[in-house]
Amino acid sequence: MRILRVDSWDGRSGGGQEYVRTVADALARLGHPQRLLSLVSDRAYEARPDEHLYHVPGRGLRRAADDVLGDAEFVAWAKREVEAFRPDLVHLHHYEAEFTGLARFVEDLEVPVVFTAHDASLVCPISTLILPSGAVCEGGVRPRCGVTGCRVGAGLAYNLLQSRRFDADVRPRIRVFLCPSSLLVRYLERHGYAPALHLPPFAEIPAGVRAAVYPWPLATSGPRVGYIGRLEEYKGVLDLIEALPTLRTRHPSLRLSVAGEGPARRAMAATAASLGVAEMIEWAGDVRGEAKEAWFRSVHTVVVPSNAWENFGLVALEALTRGRPVVATDFGGLPDVVEDGESGRLVPIGRPAAIAEAISGLLADPELSRRLAATGRARALERFTPELHVARLLRVYENVLAGATIPSGGAAADLARPTVPE
Repeated sequence: MRILRVDSWDGRSGGGQEYVRTVADALARLGHPQRLLSLVSDRAYEARPDEHLYHVPGRGLRRAADDVLGDAEFVAWAKREVEAFRPDLVHLHHYEAEFTGLARFVEDLEVPVVFTAHDASLVCPISTLILPSGAVCEGGVRPRCGVTGCRVGAGLAYNLLQSRRFDADVRPRIRVFLCPSSLLVRYLERHGYAPALHLPPFAEIPAGVRAAVYPWPLATSGPRVGYIGRLEEYKGVLDLIEALPTLRTRHPSLRLSVAGEGPARRAMAATAASLGVAEMIEWAGDVRGEAKEAWFRSVHTVVVPSNAWENFGLVALEALTRGRPVVATDFGGLPDVVEDGESGRLVPIGRPAAIAEAISGLLADPELSRRLAATGRARALERFTPELHVARLLRVYENVLAGATIPSGGAAADLARPTVPE
């Protein structure tokens, strides 16, 4: 089958864009030609051989006009790409730049359309699904978002317009919504985006990691708990730091190793100083390659304390594949990766006391920690492979092209191969 991918994103390339390109490569190797149309505002971005770029304005009146009123030049360009490639199916990734032009483009397509929700923006204008009070939001892009205290600000009118355009012109053409997390499936169904299917992402696990045995760290210098990732407020690292005073009373020699950089670093250091736990924290900085593997070997437990929406717990998966139990928050895609009592512990979002209790329980019971680590590693290496993901995605495509009825609320793994009339 021939697949045209349309990736509309604003800003610099990140994990979502890498996913799109990795999947395109895998399907091309299996004999399914791919063409990727990327709508980008990053002028320095370099296209791959199978990728066709359409540069959109980064911001300002020109960008607003193109998004809201539509860009006839873009629509004509996209239609020429379709005529040249003649796809069997169009797969939409993201829905940010040129959304009015995209709607017009999708309306005129004569082939089936699939959509992957790479974040929660269809049901939350700021894609956090957390209210300022810390409570979980029921979702929905609505005028009330302007009075909840959420940081949507003056952009709410833009978000409402985008949502209305999507619902009116794009949603009716989409045969299936693919979601990286089972919780997002339930959110989309609740707001009328159906059928929705759970298709877990994957991690590219190096062969050396698959074959390696990561020995348990020596306890001579005390237990070490780790956080690795961007230092952003929504990552919940401040909650982890606020758990340290309680942990110190139970494990006086405990150290927290923080790997990563980001804008929340200063606030984290200030919070640690105010709580009197600065000496418990080791700042490892940005670790990559062998330094990253050495970091995983040095910690007993990895904590993923995100207090807002995470579509997929990549860091949690990386930790499990290295044989480390994970303490994670019970929200977004993290519960799909970390099974409470099986590969780690799940705690409510924004609860430092619960984080401290979960970490302390693992450190106090080394046998339990090792059992969770072994189970988590085995399941992670088995369930989240690129090969499995691509096979399930192909099954989705087969059902869409066959015109089969796709049941909503399930998993792509449960789709049967469509029957072909004789």
